[in-house]
Amino acid sequence: MFEPHSLLWHYLYAAPNVLLLLLAVIIYRRALHREFPVFLIFAVVQGVAGLALYLMSVGYWYFKPPLVSGEFYWGANLVHLLIEVALKFALIGEIFSQLLKLFPALSKLGKSMVRIVGPALVLTATGVVALSRPSEFFRIVSISHGLDLADYVIQCGMLLCIFLFAAYFHLAWGRLASGIALGLGLAGSVQLGTWAIWSNVAVSFQQRTVLDFVNMGVYQLSVLIWFYYVLTTPKATLADTSAAHYDDHDSGGPDSGGHDSSRDNSSEEDERQHDLVVLNRELERLLKR
Repeated sequence: MFEPHSLLWHYLYAAPNVLLLLLAVIIYRRALHREFPVFLIFAVVQGVAGLALYLMSVGYWYFKPPLVSGEFYWGANLVHLLIEVALKFALIGEIFSQLLKLFPALSKLGKSMVRIVGPALVLTATGVVALSRPSEFFRIVSISHGLDLADYVIQCGMLLCIFLFAAYFHLAWGRLASGIALGLGLAGSVQLGTWAIWSNVAVSFQQRTVLDFVNMGVYQLSVLIWFYYVLTTPKATLADTSAAHYDDHDSGGPDSGGHDSSRDNSSEEDERQHDLVVLNRELERLLKR
């Protein structure tokens, strides 16, 4: 069952990419790309590139002579990894931007945090790769593995910082933003763990194959999580209603008098959001000095 090129291997390699292309269609039809354009691009690129790599693998293993060489496959895989890294970081930035778009002052504070944490994570990832066990694979394969490990170190670090930032300031996550972050965090953390084992412990071929299946299975689960959140996010995104809600607080409209029954039912949440609006105002004043 857990063998390269088994039926399960074919499913876990091809199915997530097909689902991502279908997900891109749903994102576009539900107009969710207006809020998350990078997520749409990410789904399309990952789906097309993943299917292309799958077909290259099939062409190498099932045809004699092979339709593509091993060097060509790993070169294409390395290019895909570089594009994937850029898209994932752009997607994380998009999540953070959506989280802070109602609070300009906090957004400036968040950008300052990224400027500090980003380089620190890059240095950490470089150190982790440099201290890894030397690879027994060809150079291009070793480079791909090192890039994967560095990618997951930075990805998990950035997501952790965003979660901590949002928790500290009691920021309300939009439904789709939380789903995208959950999928990225799940895939990134599990794959970071498996890559750390692979890069620092001598594992057998069978154990390495099992780790590959774990990574592929978690990636499939992440895609299904994105599917669920996209399908359950209304076309009119929560960001629109949240903006109107915060505008009421900021303008001191009728709702601020406390006569709305829906606000009475969530007064504690409203107080936290009101405090956040006040904090945002004070930060804006400090930044203008």
